[in-house]
Amino acid sequence: GGRFFLGLALCLLNCLLSSVGFTLQRKAQLLSEQEGATAGPKWRLRALRALGVALYICAAAPDVAAYALVPQVVCTTVACFRLVLVSFLAHTVLHERVRPREAVGMAVCSLGTSVCLLYGPRSLDISAGANGSGVYHPQVWTYLSVCLGLLLTLLAVEHTDRLKAAHGAAHCVVLPAATGLAFALGKLFNTELGFIQAPHGLRDVLEAPVWTGMALFMCALGLTDFYLNIRAAARMPGQVFLPVSFALATTLQFFQSMSIFGEFRGMLPLNSALSICGAVVALGGALLIQSPFCIAIEGTRTDVTDLENTLVLDADRGLGMEDGCKDNSAAQ
Repeated sequence: GGRFFLGLALCLLNCLLSSVGFTLQRKAQLLSEQEGATAGPKWRLRALRALGVALYICAAAPDVAAYALVPQVVCTTVACFRLVLVSFLAHTVLHERVRPREAVGMAVCSLGTSVCLLYGPRSLDISAGANGSGVYHPQVWTYLSVCLGLLLTLLAVEHTDRLKAAHGAAHCVVLPAATGLAFALGKLFNTELGFIQAPHGLRDVLEAPVWTGMALFMCALGLTDFYLNIRAAARMPGQVFLPVSFALATTLQFFQSMSIFGEFRGMLPLNSALSICGAVVALGGALLIQSPFCIAIEGTRTDVTDLENTLVLDADRGLGMEDGCKDNSAAQ
C-alpha cells in the first residue's frame, strides 16, 4: 500500500534528480567547448556544473531509501527507465538528436517498465523482520561470501600491472565486471537493511552490529563503484564500459530479487511471468540507449586522441591495455 507507493515515488525522484543533474553537467560541458561569447561567462558554467553535481549527489538519498522500501526488481526497472529520461532531456535540452535505435530503445524500455510496475511484486511483509542482531535472509551470507571473494579477485587483477601486461584484452572485461558487481552488491546490502530493525538513534548503533555493518558495507561498495567509474572514464571507451557494467549490474539485481529476496513468491504465475518479462524487456530497451552516456563519458576527455595517448603511456609503463581495448572496441 502506502509503503510501496512511497518507495516508488522515491525511485522516480531519484530518476528525476539524477537525470537533470546529469543533463546540467553535460550542458556545462557543451557550453565550455564553444568559443566566443556564446559560451557565456565562466562563473555561469561553473555554477551550472556545480548545480548538476549537487543534484546528482542528492539523488543518492531517495535511491537508498527506495531500495529499503520496495522490492529490488522495482528499483532496478525504474533505473532502466532513467536512460529514457536522460535521452529525452538530451534531445530536448541539449539538442543531441536521438537516433532511431535510441528511439526504439526508449519505447521498449518504457513498455517493459510499465508492465513490471503494473504486475510486479509490491512491498514484502517485514513485520517479522530481524532485529539488529541478525539478518532476515540467511542465504545472503552464502551469496556474499562468493561474490565478495570474486570482487576482491577482480580488483586485484585490475590493479596488477603484470597481469594486465600479459592479458591486455582482459582489462576491458575485468573493469566493467568489477563495477557491475560492486554496484549490485551495494544494493543487496541496501535492500537487506529494509528487513532489519534500524537503531533508533546514534546511541543504539553499537547495539545493532549487523545493521551497522551492512550500512558500512553499503557505503564502502558505493565508494568502490564510484572509484571504478572514475577509473573507467580515464582508461576505457564509454561504448565498451557502460553497456557491459550496466547489463551485469542489472542482471545481478534481477537474480538477487528472485533468488535471494524471493520477491516473486506468493504471486500468481501470470503476474510473475509478466513482471519478469517486463524487467527483461526494460533492460533490453535500456541497452539500446547508449549514446547520451557514451557522449558524456567521452566529454570527460578532451578528445579521442587524448584517450589513445593515455593508453599508449599506460602500455609504455607495462600495463599493456592499448591493444586489448582497441580490439574490444573493434569487435563492437
